[in-house]
Amino acid sequence: MTAPVTINAADPTADLPRAGLITSRGETIITPQVVEKIATRAASEVHGVGGVVQTGLSRLLPWSVGGASPARASAEVDVETVTVDLTVNILYPEPVAVVTNGVRAHVTRRLAELCGLRATEVNIAVPALVVPPRGGRRRVE
Repeated sequence: MTAPVTINAADPTADLPRAGLITSRGETIITPQVVEKIATRAASEVHGVGGVVQTGLSRLLPWSVGGASPARASAEVDVETVTVDLTVNILYPEPVAVVTNGVRAHVTRRLAELCGLRATEVNIAVPALVVPPRGGRRRVE
């Protein structure tokens, strides 16, 4: 028989070990770009996130910005906390609230695991619902 798993709703990362970013031997500084990369990748790992997010310049000049990703992020990093703003497309007909809650939880957990940072906010914008591509290539004969 297995014991039920309980999750602390107030802090979903409470069970993770905390790596000290400030020690007696020095300080580890994690830049916003690192956090943004991790958050983007983590959001892309969640079922229901898909398509390519095009915002700003990439919408007008798609060849100007490299990398097609289903998510974009910006971050503000403090000593041990981080605030993340994400933009993700949701695959239609996935429920938006379920997918965004999954993204929020996964990004929070991955930032704690990989950086030792506690996400105090993960704000998510959904600019589009994207119809997933049909499987396989169409062949013209």
